[in-house]
Amino acid sequence: MSKDHAFAELERLASEDLIRFDGPGSPALVGFAGFDPHSGRHQPGGLAGVIIRRGNTPATPKRLDPRNALALVRFCRFLAANFGVTELSALGMDGGGKYPDGTPRVDCHGQGRAMDFAGVTMPVGDVSRRITVASHWGTVETAVTPGGSWPGGTQMRYRLDEPDASPLGDPDGDLFVADFFRSVYDFAASEWQDCSDSPDPACAISTIGDPSFIRHPDHPDHPDTRSVDHIHCQIGKSGTE
Repeated sequence: MSKDHAFAELERLASEDLIRFDGPGSPALVGFAGFDPHSGRHQPGGLAGVIIRRGNTPATPKRLDPRNALALVRFCRFLAANFGVTELSALGMDGGGKYPDGTPRVDCHGQGRAMDFAGVTMPVGDVSRRITVASHWGTVETAVTPGGSWPGGTQMRYRLDEPDASPLGDPDGDLFVADFFRSVYDFAASEWQDCSDSPDPACAISTIGDPSFIRHPDHPDHPDTRSVDHIHCQIGKSGTE
């Protein structure tokens, strides 16, 4: 999808009062204003029915590539419709920023083409629960991940499918958490980059443990680039596009 096409779709969603832009927006960059589509009122951090938080602070994302912005809106709608998610926690979502040496950040995050998903708040049974990548996936100990980490040279696979996986002794059953993160991964593979940094052909998406541009706790790459507290999703190349 081109930037123009993505921005046109965002404009359509704005005209239907699902989202609100923070300023005019353009096919170059998009920012969102906090908005609740159910009440039609301002809502800090509100995007397509979900409140986005950076830490404990509601924060609608700014300076986004419109393709990433559209994927994020679709992601919020997916989470709300399928799991009743009310809040989404992110470690990194805004474009812009600087490197430690003070120069402008120009990688996929700096260009507003990436998202680091950390977790959600949603109803599970009769209570509202916070499910995080760090606690319920990235640090889970199993026979294949002793101490919560993969030993060197191990063939990667989805650790939550292991028979002894127990994310925090999840009282609602490990299957729920495992299926939730699998659903998140499958959605990300259909909306963001999956098997290549170019438009993927119409073929089956990857599964957790396969090589992919989606970074997560069970990614087969070198452990220095494996995330244990978030799922990284991007549009386009990892460096400057």
